Amino acid sequence: MPALYMNDVLPMLCAWRAEGLGSALITLVFVDGSAPRPLGSQMAVNERGDAVGNITGGCAEAAIIAEARDCIARRVNRKVRYGAGSPYIDIRLPCGSGIDVMFDACISDADLAAIVAAQRARNSKALGFDLTMLTARLVEAGSTAAATYDYVREFEPTPRILAVGKGPVLPLVARLGTACEFEVIAVSPEAETLEQARGHATAAHALSTADAFRCGPLDRWTAFLSLFHEHEWEEAILGEALRSQCFYIGALGSRRTAAARREVLEAAGFDAQAIRRINGPVGLTIGAKSPPEIALAILAQIVAARRGALEPTS
Repeated sequence: MPALYMNDVLPMLCAWRAEGLGSALITLVFVDGSAPRPLGSQMAVNERGDAVGNITGGCAEAAIIAEARDCIARRVNRKVRYGAGSPYIDIRLPCGSGIDVMFDACISDADLAAIVAAQRARNSKALGFDLTMLTARLVEAGSTAAATYDYVREFEPTPRILAVGKGPVLPLVARLGTACEFEVIAVSPEAETLEQARGHATAAHALSTADAFRCGPLDRWTAFLSLFHEHEWEEAILGEALRSQCFYIGALGSRRTAAARREVLEAAGFDAQAIRRINGPVGLTIGAKSPPEIALAILAQIVAARRGALEPTS
């Protein structure tokens, strides 16, 4: 059975262990050259051969599942090379590179539970990998202890999109955002908009007035969207975002609207540097016209910001 793609495999791994199933965590710990998946990519495999996650984009997943099941049966950890330099001459990566993959069938239940609990509390934890002893231990990323490990894999909370507004773009953002593995929270004064978003968003909340908007802490793993056509809603709502740590802020509207927005926010006491955090007109410039295209452009810009590939606004 091929592995089901999933970026965060730890909740499934914990669920299998709660069922009493033997399981292993598989981590891409070294890349020699380029690779189909980034360093730190993971899979989880159980004793039956059920698997989630992705290490090579399909090139070696079947072999990885077989290796994992053997590790589970023997209760041992291993580090295996695939691609260039591998003893498995029949498994080649199309990029011509070599990768080292660690199989951990003995990782602590307590460490796994601590990471998942931290993610749910919107905090991060990390695993430190000792590639000589073939062990992984819970560690604080960036700490002195973390520096002693060969590789440290940080586990962040699920990235979040908080979208506030009206109209058809908001439910489409919820749909595309969920497909891109964001947790989406939809907020709107329109019952129809909320109803359309509810099937895709993690949560959907009604909003009565702009002054009633309370979003709670906007952490550094959150993108914030203002999707109003009536921009009298924006001052109070965008103010919340500008005072937060969110990694992205976007606001719907034309260039003329964006200029007017700047004047309003400056009058409200926000400085130019803070206001430049707002991406408006929102979305990458792809010539988007229809609501689905606009939602796509917005999601692309959010992903670019999250991956550090977004050009700063002038």
